[in-house]
Amino acid sequence: MKLPTLQKILLDFEPARENFLPAVKKINQIFGYVSQKDIYRLAEYFSLSPAEAASAVSFYDDIRIKPKSNLEIKVCMSTPCELRGASAVLKEVENFLRANSERDKTARLEIMTRSCQGRCQRGPVIIVNDNIYDEVKPHTVDDILASYFEK
Repeated sequence: MKLPTLQKILLDFEPARENFLPAVKKINQIFGYVSQKDIYRLAEYFSLSPAEAASAVSFYDDIRIKPKSNLEIKVCMSTPCELRGASAVLKEVENFLRANSERDKTARLEIMTRSCQGRCQRGPVIIVNDNIYDEVKPHTVDDILASYFEK
């Protein structure tokens, strides 16, 4: 399936400021991210400064500004998760990746901290490539992540 061009996507939207975010979301959905080049074209199309466009795009956690990683790990750092040990979980994720990143030099790994994931009573929460893990403890991180490195 051939993807539409950025120009074809923009033609679905009137060049009014209120259409900027819907256009960004559509581009993110189709391409998986909004590139720096796309941000400049969006700014021009919607009569925004490049700084305004970049600021708006980077504000939203769900809008990516670079291609998706092979292994994407999101750790919820909201207050409820933090109170249940999210910092220790994050530290263990970092330790695991440091110890195991040598296995595949071509893999793109990304750790992100996130605000509330809406699972406050089941925290700490980590999301690995869209798979949600609740009540994560530091000693369970290795078991969760190991399966993503076994090929």
